Parts: sequence; structure tokens; C-alpha cells
Amino acid sequence: MDLEKKILEIGGAKLLTQKSKVDGIRLHINLANDEITKAEVAKAKAEKDSVKLNGSIEANTTALEEVDAELEDLNVQLQELVQYVTELQTKVEAAQSAAENSKEDLENLKAELDTKNEEIQAFRQHEVKLYPTWMPRSHFPSPFSRWNSSSC
Repeated sequence: MDLEKKILEIGGAKLLTQKSKVDGIRLHINLANDEITKAEVAKAKAEKDSVKLNGSIEANTTALEEVDAELEDLNVQLQELVQYVTELQTKVEAAQSAAENSKEDLENLKAELDTKNEEIQAFRQHEVKLYPTWMPRSHFPSPFSRWNSSSC
């Protein structure tokens, strides 16, 4: 201890000042080293994250290309279905029109049949007046004999 006292007496104040400066510089160096370490750790993490993100970007780009191709296929199918539905609607409209025409034709045929039935009824009434009921029909010539199947 005597040596320390002597050293302190000779240049103690100057030594304490230098020691304080050295301790301050060491503190700054330690703080700087801690910051450097933190920065290096952050840099390494950022590089790992960058690699992960680049891989994710590549995977998502590939997935996007696949989805785009699938979307294009779906759009083609959609166009085909739209065309099919349009053709089907045209056919349905044509069938409905044909059904309406057939209905009209059927109504016309029924009206014509009714008219013919009325004519036949009138003819039969006339026939009854011409031919007495007590005589068998076989004795009278048929008005339709000329259209017999044997003559055809």
C-alpha cells in the first residue's frame, strides 16, 4: 500500500483522471460492442427472413401462375357453357314455338273434325229421310261405294 500512496502522491490526480478516462472509454467500447453484436444479430435475422421471404415469393409466384392457368381454363369452360346455354335457349324457344303451332294446328283439326261430324250428322239425317227404316240397308247402295277398298 505504501507504493500506491507514493504513486498517488506523485501523480495521483493525473492518474485518477487518466484512469477515469480509460474507464469511460472502456464503457463506450463495451456499449459499442453490445450495439455491434445486436446489429449483427439483427442483420443475421434479417438475412434469414430475406431468404424465407424470397422462397415464399417464389412459391407464391408459382402458385399464382398455376391459379392463372386454372382461371384461364375456367374462363374457357364458362364460355363453352354460355354458348351451350344460348343454343339450348334457342332450341327451347323453337320447341315452344313448335308446340304453340302444333296446338293451333290441333285446334284447327278439331274444328275441322267438328265441322265434318256435323256434315255427317246432317247427311245421316238426310239418309234417314230418303230410306225408310223398315227396309234393311243392304238393299240400298252405299253412297261411299265408289271409294271401296276393292276399287283402289
